[in-house]
Amino acid sequence: MIPFSLEMPRAVHFGAGVLSKLPEVVHELCASERGASEPGGADRRPRVLLLCGHRWLRGSPWSASITTSLSGGAVQVLGCPPGEPAVRSVDECARAAADFRPDVIVAVGGGSVLDTAKALSALVRYPGSSERFLEGFAGSMPVPGPCLPWVAVPTTSGTGAEATKNSVIKAEAAGVKRSMRSRHLLAHTVLVDPELTRSLPAAVTGTSGLDALTQLVESYVSKASTPPVRSLVRGAFAGMWEALEGLAAAPADIALREKASYGSFISGVALANAGLGAAHGFAASVGGAYDVPHGLACAVFLPHVLQANRDVIQERIAELVSASPALAAAKDPVSDLGAGVTRLLRAYGLPSDLRQFSIPAEKAGELAEKSSGSSMRGNPRELSLEERASILLRVI
Repeated sequence: MIPFSLEMPRAVHFGAGVLSKLPEVVHELCASERGASEPGGADRRPRVLLLCGHRWLRGSPWSASITTSLSGGAVQVLGCPPGEPAVRSVDECARAAADFRPDVIVAVGGGSVLDTAKALSALVRYPGSSERFLEGFAGSMPVPGPCLPWVAVPTTSGTGAEATKNSVIKAEAAGVKRSMRSRHLLAHTVLVDPELTRSLPAAVTGTSGLDALTQLVESYVSKASTPPVRSLVRGAFAGMWEALEGLAAAPADIALREKASYGSFISGVALANAGLGAAHGFAASVGGAYDVPHGLACAVFLPHVLQANRDVIQERIAELVSASPALAAAKDPVSDLGAGVTRLLRAYGLPSDLRQFSIPAEKAGELAEKSSGSSMRGNPRELSLEERASILLRVI
């Protein structure tokens, strides 16, 4: 068998109602982290940084239960700025977090919040700008060592960021997105409670879910994919597809929400251990330069990337879609999967291209070059700059 490695959070709790475990998790984590090194540390009140979306906690029906569950310690609520993480906003959050001197970070939110939490877990321990840890820049450096422990509580079923070891951050000056990547950034504990996703707007359900679906597909066919990763993805793909087909009409269906949350978590495990592909490479490129939602970009590019890769992925895509009753009878699995993604975009009222973002066609060459990150390197075949520019022109 081909050698492989799997890197995952230390503990994962999944299912409706697991949010109730939060106080126990925080107490045990703080006690174990401080008890061995600080006299009486295990009994001291924990200092908890509660990181959440800019407005999420204040407007959420879960606000009271979350804040009450943490009331045994000193709690500071820190709201992430709107939009996806960027060097400036992450560095500002890191300074506020360091002033509070937390023992643990509890991150409640979508992918942007969870990615910010990863970055803060490093920056509180190793002060300075996040930019120095971003891949792909001259002089960048790895995260030096163990980081502040953090607990992930995802409120969307999308990025799988609760299971990954990278924090995606926009470097505004360069107009690109890059990752801070280290096994030290993995969450200590993950609480995936599908109940938290029931009130998501349709557009967020669609863009986040299609991001997870893209991650499942790309990690399955990536150059670095392994048998364990493909086994996990096959077990999650059918449920993710069923959830996306059903939630557009039945957004409160908890059984479908559970399948979406599971698919999202597995997509995070898969990408952390097998990488991704060109759809995510393009999404990072256009998202770094323009205000394009990440999940939407991934889903819009996926059908085009599937066609570009079709000669080398047909067997694996046929294998993957055979796990889904809705797709198992596909005569052309690659084309049918791409067409299905386009149908799902429309079901959630989302566009199948990015023309509404007014990206100039003359930028296609530049964006093609900026797509040359780790995701593009994982694509099952090398795409020339000309091929990339051609795909971009069909989308923008």
